[in-house]
Amino acid sequence: MRFLLFVGASNTLAESEIEAQISGATLYQPNVYLFEALDELEAQRLVTNLGCSIKLAQELPGVAPVMESLADLVTAKNFSVTCLDNFQLSNQTNQELKTVLAKGRFILPKDQFGLSPILLKKHRIDEFLLDNHREEVWKTIWVHNFEHWIKKDRHMPFANAKAGILPPKIARSMVNLVPFDPQGKLLVDPFCGSGRLLVEAAERGYRVAGTDILEEQVRETQANLKFLGFEAQVSVLDATHLSDLFYDIDAIVTEPFLGKPNLRPDQIKYLVPGLQKLYLGCLKDWHKALKPGGFIVMVFPSFDTGKQVYKTSSIIDGKLELSYNLLKRGILYSRPNADVRREIVILQKK
Repeated sequence: MRFLLFVGASNTLAESEIEAQISGATLYQPNVYLFEALDELEAQRLVTNLGCSIKLAQELPGVAPVMESLADLVTAKNFSVTCLDNFQLSNQTNQELKTVLAKGRFILPKDQFGLSPILLKKHRIDEFLLDNHREEVWKTIWVHNFEHWIKKDRHMPFANAKAGILPPKIARSMVNLVPFDPQGKLLVDPFCGSGRLLVEAAERGYRVAGTDILEEQVRETQANLKFLGFEAQVSVLDATHLSDLFYDIDAIVTEPFLGKPNLRPDQIKYLVPGLQKLYLGCLKDWHKALKPGGFIVMVFPSFDTGKQVYKTSSIIDGKLELSYNLLKRGILYSRPNADVRREIVILQKK
């Protein structure tokens, strides 16, 4: 069976996350991915785990994109049709379907991605997505649990977005860049902050642990995990000494210290060498703590002064290549109006 996954337009990790988690998925059109699954339950299980997922549609084989065929499928009072290959036809198509039905109420989509998950969950709506060129009809069967994501983003004990913490969906996507089944595996964040990455890893089924150099951050992580019903070993520790506590880690996923915010361009050139020294010390120590074949998913900041771009990830092009395989680099993420760009790098211990 074939399915369409609609992803968040702001999640620049979507392509890499889907590549790691859904075998054979391909880009159908911007922000929409096509994949196959045995049945509806398997498809929902796959997309529920993703940070980038917004909604899921299932192909209706044998159904032609004509109004008489669609009319037989409308069971709800409300319906909506989005033309994927020519969005401008959506209004006319909805009008035509209402004429054939002679009843019901249609809801017009605002864009080529159809209706929002909030609208679909709030009202009973049969949503269809047509591709007239390919002669395909799809029906929405699942939307993400936006209420749970909002809870994690805004209502945990320590969820101050102004503090620069990762949004929960981005944190989940980072965790999912590790390409294996999390059940029974140990994932550690050596710069745990308020625990965003550990929360997402715990929800995915990992055993989680974290460290931070600040005792206050350790308390915040413990409180956030407890709020969602999880427990973890969280300790005050310098990230360059992780191997003092751990020796058999399956995966390390982390956003490290990125330097003080709002630095002047002339200050950045002095900041970058210090960050690179820190990251190099971490990666050397973490090699001792990881299992053979263990993964690291790590943020490396880059700074654009207007005259020069400083990329801290350049430290992996050297002696570290003897210890790690570079699986992927150049996965970029930045918050709106941020002066620091984040480059996510995936490494694997040799």
